[in-house]
Amino acid sequence: MESAIVSLICIALIVLGGMTLSQGFLSSMDRSSVGLEEMSERAEEIMRTELTPLTAEQPSADIVEVSLRNSGQIKLSSFANWDTIVQYYDSGDTYHVEWLSYTEGTPGNNEWTVKGIYLDVESEIPEAFEPGILNPGEEMVIQAKLDPPVGKNTTNLVVIATSNGIPASISFEGPE
Repeated sequence: MESAIVSLICIALIVLGGMTLSQGFLSSMDRSSVGLEEMSERAEEIMRTELTPLTAEQPSADIVEVSLRNSGQIKLSSFANWDTIVQYYDSGDTYHVEWLSYTEGTPGNNEWTVKGIYLDVESEIPEAFEPGILNPGEEMVIQAKLDPPVGKNTTNLVVIATSNGIPASISFEGPE
């Protein structure tokens, strides 16, 4: 009789341990599948994102304006999460690589902002659908203020990366 009670307790412990292990295995598999699904969604978003640089101009020595088109299929926003890096030479022929922080409104030294979002930058037709979001086919102008200013007759580069890591780069000439 005593061995039967011990045997029942051992069987109950084995069943309980097996159930605990299987629950841990199933929850681990569930977390893994959710992670794989999130990775797949992110990869799909990256594949459908494309940013085309149109022009880069300098209205003054310390201001650079870059026009971009959303050539992809994803709406782009969260501009504070974008990266803007400018590589340029100043008037003393010193080479600078500056990461610019985002600001709303007028940019300060080594800051950038969205000057405007348009249906067409050249004719300055403003966006009509979802203001503040760069929809597919729309164009935007980024304005950056650099300190020290860009040197005359220099070749420079702007690299802009969206929040999901898609880059666009364009070169620009320093003022004459």
